[in-house]
Amino acid sequence: MEYTVPRRGAAVVSAWPAGLGAVLSLPFWKNNAAFTLSALLLWAAVCFGILAPRLSSCVLRVGGHHLTLRRGLLFPVTRRIPLRFVTGCHILQSPLQRMTGTCVLALYSSGVTTVAPGLRRADAEALAALLTQGGRML
Repeated sequence: MEYTVPRRGAAVVSAWPAGLGAVLSLPFWKNNAAFTLSALLLWAAVCFGILAPRLSSCVLRVGGHHLTLRRGLLFPVTRRIPLRFVTGCHILQSPLQRMTGTCVLALYSSGVTTVAPGLRRADAEALAALLTQGGRML
């Protein structure tokens, strides 16, 4: 089975660092508003122009004996985790993610924590049920 991250899920997750940049720029508005605005617009362009496409390239594949997570456009990174070593998973949602039907899936295995941000909620629940066999780990 294969699960992909939709663009709206990647955009919601990319909005978190963009919003953090806006909050951190608040003290600088009084002294130099033009420079702060240009820096904030550049930061938003980086978040939505570079981070969002990278996150939306995330693909999770479940094989017979392993889970493969592939992420990245220019420099793809592949992580393979044997299914017998998966020890748990968490599905996390912010209020905005609840509205868009996406979530963040955190998978735990021996020595590795893997995060799939922006995954569809239904896909994350199906993957969690597949990996945990309804509460019993494989």
